[in-house]
Amino acid sequence: MFTIGEVISILNETGRYTVESIAKDFIFVIDEHGFELKIPSDQAVKIHHFKTGEVKTKDVDRIKPKSNKLDAQDIPKLDLHYESFDTSRYEASAHEKFTIQMNTFKRFVNDHLKKKTTRILIIHGVGEGRLKSEILSCLRGRKGYDMNDANYSQRGVGASYIDIKISIAEPL
Repeated sequence: MFTIGEVISILNETGRYTVESIAKDFIFVIDEHGFELKIPSDQAVKIHHFKTGEVKTKDVDRIKPKSNKLDAQDIPKLDLHYESFDTSRYEASAHEKFTIQMNTFKRFVNDHLKKKTTRILIIHGVGEGRLKSEILSCLRGRKGYDMNDANYSQRGVGASYIDIKISIAEPL
């Protein structure tokens, strides 16, 4: 069954063992580190080498690489600059402008939560940071929302990514 000098393996063990001598029900082997072991012959396994061919991919020209990352242009964006709204009908106070911006933000987030969008981009502008901090405080106490700065320009950070965990996020 086994020959002296043959390299074998042992069931449920790692490594390679060289057969040193063979007894009736046992085999004496030397492990990779030079230690001699006595093992039952039914635990010894021959190592078989077999050749494998080259694996050829079928229809290589039709396979398109797929990326799990969203491209920047695929991420839904909301520009909260007041000038981007169609509110030229009347003059609004600072509080009214701010309320319109926050309501628009909440509506945008809720719409994308329904669409199961996992990441959105909010452009809040650099300014004094009041709008950004209010958005952050709106999201802070809620599960399923994570807000991170988007791009950094010379004037500061004027946009934020909001990652939405669809399974636990609730509407704003």
